[in-house]
Amino acid sequence: MALTPLSIGIQTRLTAGIALVASLLVLVVGWTWTSYEEGELMEALRQREERMAGLIERGFAGPIWNLDHVAIENLLDAVMADPEVHAIELQGLGLRGGVARRERDRPANEPLRRDFAINYQHAADAPGAEVASAVLTFTRDQVDEQVHRTRVFVVELLAVVVIGIVVATSLLVHWLVRRPVKRLGGLAQRVAKGDLGAQEAVERMDEIGELTTRFNAMSLKLRSAADQVQLSSQGLRASEARYRSLFENATEGIFQADADGCVLSMNRAFTQMLGLGTQNPVGRRLLELTGIDRAEMRRVAAIMNEQGKVQQAQLQLRGAGGRPLWVELNAHWVDGDGGQRRIEGMVSDISLRHQAETELTRHRDHLEDLVDERTAELSESKLRAEAANQAKGRFLATMSHEFRTPLNAILGFAQLMQMDPAVPAAQQVRLQLIRDSGLHLLELINDVLDMASIEAGKVHLKPTPVDVRSLLEMACDSVRLRAEQKGLSFVRDVDPRLPEQVLVDGQRLRQVLLNLLSNAVKFTDSGTVTLIASVIEQPQDGHIRLRFGVTDSGIGMTPAQQARLFQAFEQVSEASRHLGGTGLGLSISQQLVRLMGSQIVVQSTAGQGSSFVFELKVPLA
Repeated sequence: MALTPLSIGIQTRLTAGIALVASLLVLVVGWTWTSYEEGELMEALRQREERMAGLIERGFAGPIWNLDHVAIENLLDAVMADPEVHAIELQGLGLRGGVARRERDRPANEPLRRDFAINYQHAADAPGAEVASAVLTFTRDQVDEQVHRTRVFVVELLAVVVIGIVVATSLLVHWLVRRPVKRLGGLAQRVAKGDLGAQEAVERMDEIGELTTRFNAMSLKLRSAADQVQLSSQGLRASEARYRSLFENATEGIFQADADGCVLSMNRAFTQMLGLGTQNPVGRRLLELTGIDRAEMRRVAAIMNEQGKVQQAQLQLRGAGGRPLWVELNAHWVDGDGGQRRIEGMVSDISLRHQAETELTRHRDHLEDLVDERTAELSESKLRAEAANQAKGRFLATMSHEFRTPLNAILGFAQLMQMDPAVPAAQQVRLQLIRDSGLHLLELINDVLDMASIEAGKVHLKPTPVDVRSLLEMACDSVRLRAEQKGLSFVRDVDPRLPEQVLVDGQRLRQVLLNLLSNAVKFTDSGTVTLIASVIEQPQDGHIRLRFGVTDSGIGMTPAQQARLFQAFEQVSEASRHLGGTGLGLSISQQLVRLMGSQIVVQSTAGQGSSFVFELKVPLA
């Protein structure tokens, strides 16, 4: 059984709490005070007892030695005149009957007893002689009386403090807490009764004032929230109306069904798809309304139970007039009120699309047959092309040998005739023309053979230790004379960090550089041709990355010319044909650089010059 909370006000609890704390403090202080005072009084009592014992020893020694019994009796009466002395007892031979005793009638309260001897010294230098023994008993009645008075004072002080605290606390709590809280309670009741936005004046900026400020802010927020709720309710009603309009006027079929497949709602579009007319589908099973195949229905139900939804499922239903109706279904589970799950779904009529897909599938099958047929023809054509390419390679190799043999003979005899001093100068000019034409023809044959070998995959690099600086010097020497004859400035920009030797196919690298330099000199009429060799990556794991480049200030190229620059037998301008060449040099150079693991990158602007750059990562020798 639940306990009913006590209806004790905060004023009463606060007053009682403060009074209790104050009472405990007064009691602790009073107890400490009385305990300390009691200790001090007892210490003073012991000191008085000690002084009294000294007086007795000095006062009684002579009379006892002199057997002056009258003096002894008078001294005993004098000692008992002290109210704190409860009893005194003397024992000795000099006493009448050997004992002298005085004692009060009432019993002693926690008596203090002291035993001591009484010695008599008849001369100043004589030793003292014990003439009697004494027992002195003090009572602590006066100490207890003083402690009692102190305790009564503490109790009276406690009563005054408690009464003062109760009265002061009650007044303060009433004015500082109870009245403001009562006003806050009134504000809360007004808000609870519907007076949203009600405010209460803030009298003081203390905790109650801050609480009042927050109550006022809460009241305003409640008013604002109520306004928002009202607006939201209006919006929800409008949204519901729009949803109902969309539901009823949508061109897609929309439905809701329970977990057993019974229809909860269905829009007009879906009923028209199914040809239901004015029939009410609510409460009827989807299986009955749609005429779907039971196996398909079980498959869709399994997907829904496993994944919680089904997407773009193509199903065949029974449409209006019993015609086949192909639809695309999207549905999912929704948690309804009371934990009841329901199905929400949308169906789209895809009959026309299904028909088109069927036709497309039939055409695709036919197209695949055509593709297979064309693929077979292409394979046969590829084989014929490969055979023709091999025949071309054999033809070029044979013809180059047949050309080289008589050509070398012509060049040799022309050189011998030039060396004959009897040949006149006019004949020397003709012999030089024969020799230049033969060398040009030999160069063409070599380019054609190189291209054929590269295409046939018969060119293999042969890396050997190569002095890069010497190789660059040789390439420059081959074209420097032609550059000087054309009045060009020839610059060799070599990085001082170049290693002494690297492992590379020196013949092929020299061939690439010579091709690039020859083209630069050939297509530059004025300005500068520059050969650049630099280190772009310091040695790592025994390898170094080098950059080679040739730049010129020649005729340059357009982007369209650059696009076909590296194609075999391609000359990008009329100037190329005028200056001669086969159009194979750059193509061969690009293929060789690719065999080395890189490629030539060209940057050019028509009328301003060109730049050919490639990078190689080579081992250190």
